[in-house]
Amino acid sequence: MLTTDDISDRLDGLTFTEAVKELGLFNSYERTTAMVLVMARSPTAADRLRVFLDWGNVCDAPWWNRSSIADMLRQACAEVSMPDLLNPADRCFYDALPRVVQVWRGCEQGRERGLSWTTDRAIAAEFAQGKRCRNRTPTLVRAEIPKQHILAVFTERQESEIVLDPRRLRRLGAERQSCLPLQLGEPILS
Repeated sequence: MLTTDDISDRLDGLTFTEAVKELGLFNSYERTTAMVLVMARSPTAADRLRVFLDWGNVCDAPWWNRSSIADMLRQACAEVSMPDLLNPADRCFYDALPRVVQVWRGCEQGRERGLSWTTDRAIAAEFAQGKRCRNRTPTLVRAEIPKQHILAVFTERQESEIVLDPRRLRRLGAERQSCLPLQLGEPILS
């Protein structure tokens, strides 16, 4: 696993366009940090938002970068119309959302105010258990978000994913989930 300095060194000296292409060469965990670095170097708000819309849903473990990502997306969405940059399927999904959206998040307890949510409770329940590793304390969270505080949407993975401004969540409530039995050698989130 590359360190932040290793990732930064790998991107140094590249043009913005070259750095965006380089994102595909990182693994999904390293890509999150690389994406944040590329977003920070984006020449325009539209470029910053496009980098996230193109790469945000193929990055794992954004928790440690969530504040930086949210800040950059907030700023970009204040300058550019996010819906206008969405692909047709994502735009259709976004346009169909109500003014206040009920959202769900499955996560480890203590990570309730993350960026990635879904409109589908069953998908969130799967994430509560963990996708790449098991969560020690699976938690299913329900909240509401005013549509204007949605920073991105992704439909490609059929997860009805909504990236939102966690500062703008309303009516947040959580429920602990029972743990599924671990398989031999299965990683646990630490």
